[in-house]
Amino acid sequence: MKKAFLLVLVIIVMYPLLVLAGTTQCSKYHLRMEGTSVPLEGYTYTEIVEMHKVGQAAGYDGKWQVDNLTQINTYPHQINPPVFVVNTVDFRDGQWMFCQTSSAGNVLTNVCFGGEYYLDVLNNRIGSRKHGNWPGKINGKQAKFQFDPNNRNEPVLTGEIRTPEKKKLTLSIVSPANDKFAFNWDNPGVMEMIFQAKVTPTQYEQDIQWTFPEIQGSTRTMDPPSGRGPHVKVTYKGLPEDNNEFGPKTVQAVVNVGGCQTEETRKVKLFYIRDAKNNPGGQVPNWLYYWKQTPAGKPRGQLVNIEWGGTTFGACANPNTLAQYTPNYAHATIHVCNLNKLGVNFENTFPVLSLSSPYHIGWATSKHIDTFATAIIHEYVHWLAYHDWKHGKTNDQLHAEDSDEDGVPDSAEPGFGFDEHKFQTHFADHPQLKGIKGDEEWLAYMSMSEIKIGTLDQYDWGYPGKNWP
Repeated sequence: MKKAFLLVLVIIVMYPLLVLAGTTQCSKYHLRMEGTSVPLEGYTYTEIVEMHKVGQAAGYDGKWQVDNLTQINTYPHQINPPVFVVNTVDFRDGQWMFCQTSSAGNVLTNVCFGGEYYLDVLNNRIGSRKHGNWPGKINGKQAKFQFDPNNRNEPVLTGEIRTPEKKKLTLSIVSPANDKFAFNWDNPGVMEMIFQAKVTPTQYEQDIQWTFPEIQGSTRTMDPPSGRGPHVKVTYKGLPEDNNEFGPKTVQAVVNVGGCQTEETRKVKLFYIRDAKNNPGGQVPNWLYYWKQTPAGKPRGQLVNIEWGGTTFGACANPNTLAQYTPNYAHATIHVCNLNKLGVNFENTFPVLSLSSPYHIGWATSKHIDTFATAIIHEYVHWLAYHDWKHGKTNDQLHAEDSDEDGVPDSAEPGFGFDEHKFQTHFADHPQLKGIKGDEEWLAYMSMSEIKIGTLDQYDWGYPGKNWP
């Protein structure tokens, strides 16, 4: 039984893909073909193929989309235990369909629908233009086709090309009202989406075929398993490795009845719980795991090593320390402290500084991923200062080259407009700015303004976060 079923699926894989345009229309031509063979005594195998021509060009030539493929295996014995399998079958050249296999008594039925699977028609031949295979032909309105003419067990399918009866179909996705969905706190994390659509006439509601986005690294299941009908729930289990798998996605509902098709799409946004630790690594908060993959974790476009500092590494217990570069710990390594110390929005206010008058331009406030990015670039400047001016030097050498011990060598200070005799050249007595504590720190704080607030929103898919406050 299994061998015969798999043989048929292998036969199907020789035809190319054409992406559906996504419009609502009735096709110009519709074709239903059916045939039965008797591979073994007492065993029959039936195939039914329904397809419609894509586009309205004259004649039969062009792409035809396969709407339904049914395979019926009738055995001389009962099938025990009963079979029920639903999966997405990927065919050759990227073609695919949803397939549902089930048994009842001595009959095993495989029904494939939806997806994107196409045949070519050219000069009254049916097959594949790409592969040069033409196992079918058209004579007038009569069509004859065989998936594999070299297989004597493969039935010859016959049918008549018809002009579909025009149907007025309307389809609308009526729920949910929101467009934001997040994985929960479980480990592995789980995310559910429940959708409902309505069709007019209502008799076609069971023909609604749903398509939900794939998330690499997450297991997707549907209820019902076929993803077919007016109500469907899709469940994703396990967070992906890649931050790019979150964010905007598209859900599609399609109804295809006798060559007439209508569709509707709904844009959704996918999130993770920001403070959970159910990412694939499982050792650090989700926000750190995902944000360090983004430009926020690549200061000035450079690769750095970002590690978790929490509240225990170095000065991370200090409420004012957001991140820390530690000389000689590891090459270009920055430890990020637990930003939850700043509150639910990771809100941080910092001075906007300059090397020219008036030097202090004002104050800026960052939240969420922007706070992470400004902390990283701040510490990156400290790493640059160490790498360029201090690495490999003794304390005596450092003191000789930096007499005011502000972190910037005396020889380099004039280039920044700093005074080599002052620990902090600007606003050293200012009630707030004197806390900057030195000219190297001035450069580090100044770099934070390179992060333009809002430009990183497209990478922040934490909840809460920039896209789901």
